[in-house]
Amino acid sequence: MTIVCCFKSNISQILEIIIYKILSAKQFYTLTLNIMLCYRKHSLFTKKYHIFKNDTQIHLGETITKIKYTINLTPQTMIDWSIDHQTKQLNGFWLSWKKQQKFFLMDATTCTLLKSTLNGIVTYGKHQILYEPIQCLSHSSFGSNFQLVKMKYLDSRDSYLCKTIQKCLQYTDDDFYYQIEILRSLDHSNIIKLKEVYNSNKNYHFVFDFPLGGSLADLIKSKQLQFKEVQLIIRQLMSTISFIHSKGYVHRNLKPEHIFFKEPNNLETLLISEFELGCSLVDFPNKHPNCRVHGYTAPEIKSKIFTQKCDIFSCGVILYKILTRKDLFDHESINYDEKMMLHLINQSDINPQYQNLLRQMLQFNPDLRATADQCLTIIDSILERTPTFSNFLDRFNLDNDGINDEIISIDLIQDQEELTENQDFIQKLPIIQINKRIEMSY
Repeated sequence: MTIVCCFKSNISQILEIIIYKILSAKQFYTLTLNIMLCYRKHSLFTKKYHIFKNDTQIHLGETITKIKYTINLTPQTMIDWSIDHQTKQLNGFWLSWKKQQKFFLMDATTCTLLKSTLNGIVTYGKHQILYEPIQCLSHSSFGSNFQLVKMKYLDSRDSYLCKTIQKCLQYTDDDFYYQIEILRSLDHSNIIKLKEVYNSNKNYHFVFDFPLGGSLADLIKSKQLQFKEVQLIIRQLMSTISFIHSKGYVHRNLKPEHIFFKEPNNLETLLISEFELGCSLVDFPNKHPNCRVHGYTAPEIKSKIFTQKCDIFSCGVILYKILTRKDLFDHESINYDEKMMLHLINQSDINPQYQNLLRQMLQFNPDLRATADQCLTIIDSILERTPTFSNFLDRFNLDNDGINDEIISIDLIQDQEELTENQDFIQKLPIIQINKRIEMSY
C-alpha cells in the first residue's frame, strides 16, 4: 500500500513538472517551480504557496494547476511589505484580495528577490518602514506641493532620492499613474531611473537612485564651465530631448534644478528628472497644466499653446545660463521681452557659434524655432570645427599665442578653401594680411 501511494505521489509530481515545462517552453512562466515559496497562516494550519510569474501577472498556488491568488502587474495593484524590526529585513507582504488584506510570510532572501521583480511595476503602500530620511533637499509649490528627500534603504548604506507629491485637485491618482507610464516608457541612460512608487493616504512617492553628482544648478553656481564642458552638457541634454520627442512626449518643466549628474565629477552622466508635467502629444488637449512662466518655460505656454518646441526654448534658456551664469529672464515676471533677449545674447561675450545656436532655440515663434535634431546638427558642427582650426594653425607653423598679435601673414595659395571653412574661428584675428599685403577683415 505504501509503495502504491509513493508511486501515485511521484506520478503527480512528474505530471506537474511536465505541465510546467510545457508552459515554460511557451515562455508563459519565468520563475521555476520551487524557487519562490510563501506561506499563509490560518487558525489551525499554515498553507504553502508556490509563486509563478509571467509578463503580466504573478500567480500564487499550491501547485501550478491549483492557482489561488493572481496579482496583475500594473501600477494599480497595491502591495505592502512587512519587515522584521529586529533584523531590519523583509519577511512578507500584504496583498489586497477581494477587498480584504491577505498576509503572506516569506524568508528574507526570497522576499527581497520577489520585491526586486516588482519594483516600479506595481505600487507599494507605506515607504516609511523601508526608508529612513537623511536630508530634505527641496520643498516647493508648483502646481502641487512636493518635496525632495535623500533617504537610506533599511540598514544599507545605499542612498535614494524620494520625490513626494501631495494629493490634491491638481495632482490626482490619474496623474500619478500617468507619470509612472511616462517614466517606464522613457528608458534612456540620461533619464533618471524609476526604482519604486508608493501611494499612501495623503501623498505619492517616487523613488529613484540618488544622483551623486549633484544638480546642474549647483554646478553652474560653483564655477564657470569651460568650452568643452559646455559642449558635453548641451549635447547630452539635446540628445535626450530628441529621444523624448521621438517617443511622442514633451517634458514641459526643464530647468537646471531638474537636471542632475549620476556620478560626481563626471559630466558625461547627465540625468533629466521631474516628469510630473510631462505629456504625450495625443494627450495635449486634456493635459494643460496650471503652471506659471518661471523664467525657463516658452512664452507660448501663456496662450495655452503646447508643442515639443516648448522644450527647445527651455533648453535655450538653460544654455544661456550655463554660458553666462546669469538669468536670461526675470523669474518673477510673466512677460518676456524678445528685443531685450536678443540684445543680451548679441552683446555678451558668448562664442559666436553659441550665439547662433541660442537664436535658433529662442525664437519666440515656435514654428521658426529649431527642433532638437536641428540643434544637435549645429552642436555637432561646433564639435567638429574646433580641432580643425587648431590643425590649420599647426600646418602654417603659427604659434597659438600669435592670434593675439595685431597682424598675421599667411600664404594661402594652396589652402584658401580651408581658411574659408574656418572663418568663424578666424574672427578672433583683428586683421589677416594675404600675399601682397592685401588686407581682409573678419
